[in-house]
Amino acid sequence: MTRMSVCAVAIAATVFVGMATAQQTVPEGWPDLSARLQRAGTSDNAADLRALRVDLLRASTKPAGKEADALLQYAIAYLASRMAFLPGVPDKERDDLLADGVQRLQAVVKANARDIEAHVLLGALYGSQIARSPIRGMTLGRSANEELERAGKLAPDNPRVHLQQGISFFNTPALFGGSTDKAERSLRRSIELFEREPADRPWPNWGRLDAHAWRGQVLLEKGDRAGAHAEYDKALAIAPQSGWVRYSLLPALEKAEKR
Repeated sequence: MTRMSVCAVAIAATVFVGMATAQQTVPEGWPDLSARLQRAGTSDNAADLRALRVDLLRASTKPAGKEADALLQYAIAYLASRMAFLPGVPDKERDDLLADGVQRLQAVVKANARDIEAHVLLGALYGSQIARSPIRGMTLGRSANEELERAGKLAPDNPRVHLQQGISFFNTPALFGGSTDKAERSLRRSIELFEREPADRPWPNWGRLDAHAWRGQVLLEKGDRAGAHAEYDKALAIAPQSGWVRYSLLPALEKAEKR
């Protein structure tokens, strides 16, 4: 994968701030669905992700209340972010998944403008659409930035906000404000905030893998190969089955080390 082509692999929250309350209702069968989300989100297995999406779509057709429905819509959009750049997923399916995820999240934030995590994920999906077709940056770049800004104002210490900001800084040309230094600061901050939270928080509790994987890419870009390797090791400690890290990022690092 290229640096831009994996921009979707990142996003979301340990707690559904703005989408959840202490008494949040959850969809029927949510314990099993959320456990599968945790596994599928780091395994990069397209078949598992497709099967889970079918079950989430089926669950979304049942009356569940506003909070539970928003949780399902978010989960479906999250799967789109994970599937959009997996090898073996046809181009049309990737584009359709992203468009569907954007539409679902737009509805979620329209119903609840303070839904921090939906804003972050929506911004990430816009970024994924730009990665799929860079010319769309002219129309979607501003929308992606606005979603992150909204989330950052609502929750400046949300680790997913800093994660996505770091990815954005890394993938944006310097002429338009991108910077590896800015990217590394944001990703380092994201990792610090993740470390304050227990790893076994209820789903969605992902993002740690992404923060380390992206920081590794930034460090490699800056010439710090040892630092990049250390970050990839940390990512694999979190998600040993990550195909992204094992079959894309580590080989790229090994290639760089041989130069």
